[in-house]
Amino acid sequence: MTIKAVIFDIGGVCVGSPMAGIHRFEEQHGLPRNYINVAIVSQGDHGAFQKLERGEIKLQEFYKDFGSQLSHPSNKEHYEAYLEKSGKDIPSTIPDITIDGKRLFTTMMTETARLDPNIYLALNKLKACGKFKLAALTNNFDLPEDDLKEAEAMGASAAMKLRNIFDYFLESRLIGLRKPDPKIYQYACKVIGIQPNEAIFLDDIGMNLRSAGKLGMKTIQVKMGCSEEAVKQLEELTGIDLHSKEDAKL
Repeated sequence: MTIKAVIFDIGGVCVGSPMAGIHRFEEQHGLPRNYINVAIVSQGDHGAFQKLERGEIKLQEFYKDFGSQLSHPSNKEHYEAYLEKSGKDIPSTIPDITIDGKRLFTTMMTETARLDPNIYLALNKLKACGKFKLAALTNNFDLPEDDLKEAEAMGASAAMKLRNIFDYFLESRLIGLRKPDPKIYQYACKVIGIQPNEAIFLDDIGMNLRSAGKLGMKTIQVKMGCSEEAVKQLEELTGIDLHSKEDAKL
């Protein structure tokens, strides 16, 4: 099947990764690596983070619930189960912690204010060639409307710059679905006017890619700090030079 569209995640792909902020927060508070991410995922569909990205709650309510959920001692059990499943050593102690939801989330989203230069160049080259529909499919949230400084710190300018490149900018907060729910990929394909096997999908999160792959999309994982490798894979699938700066509109 001919590839007709390239679909990009935003955070961790087109811009910096919130995971980098999570790791920094963990280091600052003496928490073992991936403790917070495991705690976020373990909340399931009813977690504050998940609700925020489906547009079900606003930031101020989210901050309170986010901090409360991630501060709960039960997260230690979830983390130990994650380590055991991964075959990793369980630390002798995990400190008790009270997490400020707003401080953590701000630390996470500050990373998204920076465009990834390799992906941004590739996007512009794909746009210039005119052979593919370009779409963003992002799990996101409503930016603060009453605090422009806070919105800017959470990547407002970078997101606006990207919107001008994409033919479609599909947001979980507006759709009411979030990755990795298969329905959001089906929704995206319907809007774009393609079948799943006519798309390439780039994301940084494995579970999101696996869900898309099961529908027939070709997938590329953008690992933290390794966007250049992801662009090489995209070049192989599209047959287009996406790394040379000549003729790219920057």
